[in-house]
Amino acid sequence: MKRLFPLFREPEAVRLAIAPEVLAALVEKGEIHATDFRCLDLGSKQIVWKMFLAQAKAKLSRGLANPERQ
Repeated sequence: MKRLFPLFREPEAVRLAIAPEVLAALVEKGEIHATDFRCLDLGSKQIVWKMFLAQAKAKLSRGLANPERQ
């Protein structure tokens, strides 16, 4: 990647805020994975935990409802 600020080191991470709904959509589409980011506070971590648990529950429910798809 071309360095925008040649006098400074490139940052190791970009810190940003994202709406939980947007993050959930990215996760559901497989465009971002839990290993791609880390939560910076406990509240955010709890939201992400719930998001992944809900997604796993939905996948399990779909799998149980349609066993021939597995």
